[in-house]
Amino acid sequence: MQDFQPVAATDSDPIALQHFELAREPEPIPAEVLGTESFEVWSLRLSGGPLREVLTTDPGKVATKEYVFAVPLNVMGNLAQKLTEEYERQRGTSP
Repeated sequence: MQDFQPVAATDSDPIALQHFELAREPEPIPAEVLGTESFEVWSLRLSGGPLREVLTTDPGKVATKEYVFAVPLNVMGNLAQKLTEEYERQRGTSP
């Protein structure tokens, strides 16, 4: 697993996450696409706009970008764990 450095909200030109959607059912990725055995991924759709615009403009008027990621189950679990840990830490509910 790679060790990533924390990213500050002010780095570069960040996108403010305004909406996300996770597919309810996984989709198979064929073995011929991967060059190995096939496996299932969930579609994670994220959309948002430039942070400065979201904070200073009516968010409904901000031009948004949409990103779609293919998320394997293990990555989804790691993401859920990290988000939960940080949420609990910020809320002061972590053991």
